[in-house]
Amino acid sequence: MGISCEEVWRDLSGYIDGELHPSQQVLLDVHFAECRHCAAVLEGTRNVIQVYRDERILTMPEAFRERLQETLREQTATPRRSFLAWALAAAAALPVGFGLYSILSSLKRRTSLPARDTAPVTGLVAVSQDAKIKVFHIAGCPKLQGKPKFLPVEKALRDGYAPCPYCIGKARQEKKG
Repeated sequence: MGISCEEVWRDLSGYIDGELHPSQQVLLDVHFAECRHCAAVLEGTRNVIQVYRDERILTMPEAFRERLQETLREQTATPRRSFLAWALAAAAALPVGFGLYSILSSLKRRTSLPARDTAPVTGLVAVSQDAKIKVFHIAGCPKLQGKPKFLPVEKALRDGYAPCPYCIGKARQEKKG
């Protein structure tokens, strides 16, 4: 089978509603044809949906309907309270968000070497034309992937490339040793 039962269950609602990409829809069709268990889950889910859509089966008693409508009117009559609760929650979330942002920023700064710490690198450096992360390497670095493009180190820094911690660290060690 091309797709697991867990993946089928995760996408079951989208399958029933016809919201999946056509290729995903075909994968599920094939899976349902091959897996009796998932086919039974699909049919059971469709039956439950059909039952809940039938208004005759789930009619509310009139007294319950009136109490429900009264409760809803009371709860929606105080939108100011709910806005205040939302505003307080947002105000409390701001410091948490800023704290997480500062932690992530400091971690990012620690994982890449600062531009001024490229003393062992002079001349040309290699950058990958295919990479999504802007990192420059010393020629021959095993971490360089894709088609290399060679630039002067100053231009690479100006273009926003950061030094590769692996090959710059190795060059620093060789310079010391």
